[in-house]
Amino acid sequence: MKKRIICIFVLFSLICIFQSDHAAYADTCKDWVAKVVSVQGSVQIKKTADTEWVQANLGDPICIGYLIRANANGRAAVELVNGPVLRVDQHTHVVFNGVKENASLIDLIKGAVHFFSRWPRSLKVSTPFVNGTVEGTEFLVRVDDNGTFLSIFEGRVLAENKAGSLALTSGQSALAKADQAPVLQTVVRPRDAVQWTLYYPPVVYKYPEGLKDTDPRFYTHRAASLLRVGRVEEAKSDIEQALKLDPQNSLAFSLQSTIAVTQNEKEKALDLSGKAVQADKNSAAAHIAMSYAQQARFDLKGALNSLREAVKVEPENALAWARLAEIEQSFGRLDESLTAANKAVELNPNVARTQTVLGFAYLTQVKIKEAMAAFEKAIELDQAAPLPRLGLGLAKIRKGCLEEGRKEIEIAVSLDPDNSLLRSYLGKAYYEEKQDKMANDQYGMAKEFDPKDPTPFFYEAIKKQTQNRPVEALEEMQKAIDLNDNRAVYRSKFLLDADLAARSASLGRIYTDLGFQDLALVEGWKSVNTDPADFSGHRFLSDSYSVLPRHEIARVSELLQSQLLQPININPVQPHLAESNLHILEGAGPSDLSFNEFNPLFNRNRYSLQISGIYGENNTIGDEIVVAAVQGKASISAGQFHYETDGWR
Repeated sequence: MKKRIICIFVLFSLICIFQSDHAAYADTCKDWVAKVVSVQGSVQIKKTADTEWVQANLGDPICIGYLIRANANGRAAVELVNGPVLRVDQHTHVVFNGVKENASLIDLIKGAVHFFSRWPRSLKVSTPFVNGTVEGTEFLVRVDDNGTFLSIFEGRVLAENKAGSLALTSGQSALAKADQAPVLQTVVRPRDAVQWTLYYPPVVYKYPEGLKDTDPRFYTHRAASLLRVGRVEEAKSDIEQALKLDPQNSLAFSLQSTIAVTQNEKEKALDLSGKAVQADKNSAAAHIAMSYAQQARFDLKGALNSLREAVKVEPENALAWARLAEIEQSFGRLDESLTAANKAVELNPNVARTQTVLGFAYLTQVKIKEAMAAFEKAIELDQAAPLPRLGLGLAKIRKGCLEEGRKEIEIAVSLDPDNSLLRSYLGKAYYEEKQDKMANDQYGMAKEFDPKDPTPFFYEAIKKQTQNRPVEALEEMQKAIDLNDNRAVYRSKFLLDADLAARSASLGRIYTDLGFQDLALVEGWKSVNTDPADFSGHRFLSDSYSVLPRHEIARVSELLQSQLLQPININPVQPHLAESNLHILEGAGPSDLSFNEFNPLFNRNRYSLQISGIYGENNTIGDEIVVAAVQGKASISAGQFHYETDGWR
C-alpha cells in the first residue's frame, strides 16, 4: 500500500513539473511571431539558450529565436503573425529569427517546409547550401544531405550563395549543392514534393493491439496510422506487404482507394474500393472507402447507399455514422443528418469526424455558438483535418467576422493544399474581401486540381458578372453547366455547403445583359420545373421578366414566390420590383436592375445601404433607397422608391 502511494505521488509530481514547465515556456513568450495551429506526432519547441525541448501543443506561441522540430512521423502547421502559414515536415528543424509586416526570416537547418500566404510576402530562408529571398504566395524548401531544393508554385525567388545566384518564377524548381551555384531542376509534377502535406480521410475506426508482423492487419493498421500523418510512401509499402500475406485483403484495398481519392485518381479509387467490398462485404471500412470514391465522382446517391450498408454491417461504427450524416446533409435531409450525427457522437464523442459533422448540422440551423464549439473540439481531436477548419471559418463568417473566417479557411487550405473545393472556398473569401486577383488565383488552382468540378467555374461566373464582364461570365457558367447539367445552374457542388447565399445570385442578368431574353426564360422555366420549391428559380424568372413588356404581373408573381420560399439573406429587394404598371420608360428612372441584385457568396451577419437616383430635364427626378440587414436567424429589408416628371414625348 505504501509503495502504491509513493508511485502515485511521483507520477503526480512529474505531471505537475511537465505542466509547470510548459506553462512557464508559454508565459515567457509575450511578443510572439508565430503560433502553432496543428500538431501531429512528436513536434517540439525550445528557446535558443535552453537545452531541453518541450512538446508543442495547439495554440503554443513562438518567439524570436525559438526552434521547432518535427521528429519521425510528426508534422505541424505554424501561422506567422503577419498571416502566412508554414507546414513543417518530419525530421525538420526550423529557427524563427524575425517576422515583420511584409517580411519574414527563418533558418531551415534540415527537413522541409511548405509556405502558403494570401499576399506575396518577402521571406528570407537561410539554409546550409543556399539562401533564398522569396516573393511568393506558395512554395516549398527542402534541405537534406545532398543540398537545398526549392520549388515555386506561385511567386518568384532569388536563390543565391557564394558560387552564384538564380532567379526562379512560378512552376520552376532549383537545386543548390555545397560550393555550387543553384541550377534549374526539371520536375514533371512539382506538387508531388508536397504530398506529405495532404490529408487522407480515415476509413479505420478501431486499431487492434498486440498484432504480430505475420498478421496482415499489423501492416494495414500501421499503414492507416502512417496516412494520418501524411507518410504515403511508407503506407504504400505496408499495404503491399499486407497484400503479399493476403492478396484479397479488403482493408488494404480500402486504404489504396483512399490514397487514390486524395491524389485525384478517381477511376482508380472506384476500382480499388470495388475490390475492397468484393473481398469483404461485411467490412464498414470497405463501404466507407467506396463512399469516398463515389463522392469524388459526384455519385451522391451511390455514396449514400454505401454508407447505409456500412452502418448496417457495423452498427457500432461511429465513423460510418458520421460519414452517413455528412452525405445525408448534402441531400438537404437535415433531420436525418442530425440523427446520424447524434448517433455517431453517442457511440464515440472523441472521433473528430463526428464532431465535424455535428458542427455542420448546427451550422445549417444557424446555431453558430454550438457549431463553433463542435468544430473547435474536432480540431483538438484531429489537428490536421481541414474540414473542421473550413467549418470554423464558415461559422465565423456567418457570425460576421469575415477576416477571422478567411484565416481559418487559409489554414484549411494549408492542411490540404491540393483540395479543389477548399481552394474554391478560399477564392470565395477573397472575393468577399474584394481581393479579385487572389480570388482568380485560387479559382485557377481549383480548376487545375479538379478540372471536372463545376464549383470554381460557378463562383468565377458570379465574380465576372459583378465586374460587368457578362460574356466571360456566360462562358464560365456554361462550363459549369456542361460539368454538371443534371443540377440547376445556381447550385454549388460542395457537399456540405451551409451558406445558401450563392444560390441567390441572379443568373438571369447574365443573359439579359447580353440580350438573350428568350434563353433566360428557357433556363428559368427549366429551373422551376426541376425544383419548384427552390426560391432561386423563381427569382431567376422574375429578373428575366423585368426586361419584357407587359410581364409585370408575371414578374411580381415570381418575385412573391421567391420571397416566400427564400431563406434569410442580405439580398435587398428593390421596392419597385414588387409593383406593376409604373409607367416608366426603360432607362428613364432608377428602375433598372443594379448590382444589389447580386448576393454575396457568403451569408453573414451584416448591414447594407444602397442608393440609386436620376435627375433630368422637365423636372424629372427619381431615387431609390434600400436598407438590408442579417443578424442571426432574422433578416430585414426596407426601402423606398420615388419618381416624378413633368412628362415626355
